[in-house]
Formats: sequence, C-alpha cells, structure tokens
Amino acid sequence: MKRAGVTAKLFIVTAAIFILFYIVVLLAQVLVFPEFYEYRKTAKLKTAAEELAAVYAHDPKSFAVSDSLLAQRLRRTDINFALTDFEGSLTANDPFQIRIARSDGNELNVSLFYLVIAYRSEVEQLKLAAGESVQIYGEFGQGEDRDTFYAFYIGAAGGEGTRGKEAGERGIQGEGNAMRGTIVTAKLPELDKLGRRLGLLYSALDELFPLSDEQVASLRRKEPVAFTWIDSFGGNRSGILIRPVEDPQGNIKLLLLVTSLQEIKETNSALRVFFIYLGAGGLVLILLLSVWYSRIVTRPLLLLNRRAERMKRLDFSGGEPLRRKDELGSLSNALFELSGKLGVTLDELNATNVRLQREIEQNKELEQLQKDFFANASHELKTPLSIVRGFAEGMQDGIGAGRQEHYIGVILEESEKMERLVQDMLELLRLDSPAVKLYKSPVLLSELTEDVLQKLVYRMREKELATRIIRRNEQAVSVDAGKIEQVVLNLLTNAIRHAKPGSTLEIGVIGEADGMTYHVHNEGEPIPEPYLSRIWERFFRAEAARDRASGGTGLGLAIVKRILELHDCRYQVENKDGGVTFTVRFRNRET
Repeated sequence: MKRAGVTAKLFIVTAAIFILFYIVVLLAQVLVFPEFYEYRKTAKLKTAAEELAAVYAHDPKSFAVSDSLLAQRLRRTDINFALTDFEGSLTANDPFQIRIARSDGNELNVSLFYLVIAYRSEVEQLKLAAGESVQIYGEFGQGEDRDTFYAFYIGAAGGEGTRGKEAGERGIQGEGNAMRGTIVTAKLPELDKLGRRLGLLYSALDELFPLSDEQVASLRRKEPVAFTWIDSFGGNRSGILIRPVEDPQGNIKLLLLVTSLQEIKETNSALRVFFIYLGAGGLVLILLLSVWYSRIVTRPLLLLNRRAERMKRLDFSGGEPLRRKDELGSLSNALFELSGKLGVTLDELNATNVRLQREIEQNKELEQLQKDFFANASHELKTPLSIVRGFAEGMQDGIGAGRQEHYIGVILEESEKMERLVQDMLELLRLDSPAVKLYKSPVLLSELTEDVLQKLVYRMREKELATRIIRRNEQAVSVDAGKIEQVVLNLLTNAIRHAKPGSTLEIGVIGEADGMTYHVHNEGEPIPEPYLSRIWERFFRAEAARDRASGGTGLGLAIVKRILELHDCRYQVENKDGGVTFTVRFRNRET
C-alpha cells in the first residue's frame, strides 16, 4: 500500500480543522443568528424610539425638520420614523414638504409625498427652487392635518403639458382644489436615497391604520406596541414599533418606527458584530496554519513538482530555484540546473534541425529549378537548332539554289535568337549566384528611361508608337544602375512588343512618402487572368502554344523579377485601362 505523502497529511489535518470550524459556524448561523439578528434590530428600534421621544418632549417643533442630524443618523441605520395621530395622518417628519406664498399673502404647506412615491422621475426633473410660480391640484388633509395641502399634480404656472415642467396625474386639472403661488422653500432630500425606504414607511401607514382596538388601548395607556409586519406588496418582513408621546397640549401622538428584518439585505452590520466573537480565534488559527504549512513544506514541494511536470513535457523555460539552505533548496538548485542544461541542449538540437530542414528544402527547390531550367532550355534551343539544321542540309543538298541568301538569313536570325537565349540564361544564372553584388548609386529613373527609349526608337517607329513620361515629385533612388537599366529595357521592350500599333506608351515616375513608384502601361490585349501570376516564371509566355512569333526568350521577366528581388522592391502586373500595366515600387534610400 502506497504511503501518503507529507503534503497529503498536512492537507488532511488542515482540512479537518477547517471543516470543524465551519461546522460550528454553520450551526451557530442556523440556530442562533436569526434570533440574535432580530433581537439586535428590535433593540435598535427601542433605543431610537426613546431618543425620538426625548427630542419631542424637549422641542416638538424640531420634528418639522425632516433633515435633522438625528433623522439622518437613524436612516443610516435603516430606521425610518414618522409622527402620526391615531388615524395615521402625518403630523411631522414629512420630508417632501414645500411652502408656497399665495396671492393673498398667506403661506401654505404643500406635501409632495404622493407625487414622489408615484411620479419620482418627473419630480426629479422639476428641480423646484424658491421663487418659481407653480399651480397645484390636490386636496387638504383631515383632522390635525387639515392645514396641509396634498398635491396630486404640480406644474409651472401657465406651462401645463410642457415636458419636464410638470409631475402627477395629467387628467386631474380642473378637479379638486387648485392652488397658485410662488415657492418660498423647496428643500427636498435626495430621492434616490430615500425613495425605497420611505415607500416602505408609507406602505406601513397605509396598511396598519386604523389600528386594532387592543393596540389603541395599549397606546392610550402609553405602552409601546412592537410587532413584526409583512408588507403585502413585496412580502418583506419588517419590525414595527409604535410609541406614544404627549405634546404640550396633552394630546397623544404616535411615533411610528419601521426597520427591515429582511436577512438577505440587512445582515452585513449584524454579521460584523456576530463573527467578531465567534470567528476571531478560528480565523487567526487558520491563517497561521496556512502560512506556516505553505512556507515550510507545501509550497516548495508543489513548486518542485510543477517544475518536474514541465520538464516531463520538455518545457525547460522560466522559473527560479528556491532560495533555501536546507535539503529542499539543494534539491531545487539541482533540478533547475539540470533543467537549464537540458533546455539549452534541446534548443541547440531544434535550431540544428530547423537549419538542416531548411537546407534540405532549399536543395530540393534548387534541384527542381535546375531540372526545369534544363528542360525549358533544351526545349527553347531545340526549335532554332532544328531550323538551322534543316536549312543547312537543304543548302548542302542543293535545294533552292536560287534562295541561298534567304536560307543564310534564316540561319543567321535563328543563331541570333539562340545567342540571346544563351546570354539570358547566363545572366539569370549570374543573378541566382550567392556571390552576386550590387553597386548602388543615386539614379533618376526618368533620365534612365529616356536613355533606354533612345535605344528602342527604331522598334517604336515600326509600330508607330509614342511615349508619355509622367513625372511627379521625383527623387533619386539608390540602385545598381546597370541592372535597373536592364529592368527598364526589358519592361519597355515587352510593352513595345505587345502594344497596339499607333498607341502611346505611358511611363510614370511618381514620388511617394516611402519611396518611388515606376510603372509602364501599354494599350493592347490583356493578359489572361490565370497567367497574371505566372508571367514571372522562367520560359513562360502568355501566348497560346508558346508562340515565338512575338519574339523574346521567355526569360526577360524572370530576369526583371530576380533583379527587383535583389533590390528589395515590390512589383506587380495588372490589366487596366484597356491594356497592361507593370508597377515597381522602390524604397527610399534612407530605409
């Protein structure tokens, strides 16, 4: 049976401690926490009720200030309160009241709590301020609340229907009481912070009143009433405390305090207190054991194991050995040293393998090029040699004795073609040689083109061709003048050969930000699309059946391609504007 390792043993011990601790925490949370939580919230309600009763006994008018320090502190602890009578009418702590001055000089308290609850977004857009003229529709309260006007609609005076200048029920204008006046005070609290909680308070006022006879009797005996209430709208549990207080006239008012008992939303503050006692010791112990195990044994072993796994996958990169002076440190140093040496050796083998693979592929390509070259060369030489031999044998046999000059002319013509072919093959071989060198110097392409055109003037006259050279922002390019002259000569010769008689050759020399663009365009038959990418191949002709009547050896564009590649130039051919355009892009000398 395989014995458990030290890491496994340490893990089992630590896990057992963790599991035991969390079982205790779970049992405490399930069996003790709900009662502890509700008891703490109820105690807060009782404390807040006593504070509010003391404030009311000292200064009843202070309850008219809805934004007092005490009210703010209670709201931060999720306690909302209101001062009501036995009918549930608000007599104080309505945070949504404004005062308006009527035209007769009297001031009127206006409550906006209905509008805030039902039309909060519209009230926010109103941005009421002192000095604004408004018109209000609504009704007065009843009983002790009869001096407060409850608004169901408010809008800028004379601006009904103006978007952003009204809030409330649109169809109520003309119904109920209408008030006009100028706002004297309009300091409303921030609606996004109070809206939901005050909505719960007003829901409690709406559902709890009128109170039961038993509750009324207890309150008239000045005994507080506390109970749990579940609102019918959201189904949330809340704690309710109603404490009776007496005003200076001897009338009994009711302090209604509401706090949420919804455990999912309101557990943070209670958990902080609850787990201070229960979790402090276990948390400290867990942290100490985890840090000690990790630093002493588990972390080094896991690090060495990961390193060994990477080595098994032939990954020897990255990482540092453990900086320890014990057996684990010595093992780590030896393992990382072995990994480094193996990594270097493997990299060298991979580099050698890549180099050998590249050389093998290059040799294969060179061998194939040589085969293709000799096959094409033998094919190109076969035709003129056959013609020369045929005419020579005819002269030897006395055939066409009166046409010997014609036979001699044909033999000389075919010999010149063979000579040009051999010269082009030798030139291409020299360009393919690794020893080829470029002797660069600044060259103006337009001047070079004009020199070449002088050499081709007779060929152009035969086809009645004209030329047009377009110069724009020309700059000298650093190139091998002799080889680029050969490129220009081959491109122009090719253009003359395929140009439509009587047309104009267009030659462009255009300067750009990153270099020069040189193009040659001739009007004539376009190159078939499948051949556009093949015309740079050696001995390839776009003419059907390799027709030799149009001239050329089939190596001109291959020589152009090789010279441009040596100069690191980009090149392309395309059918456009009723003909063919060859384009070459030279880089700046600086780049």
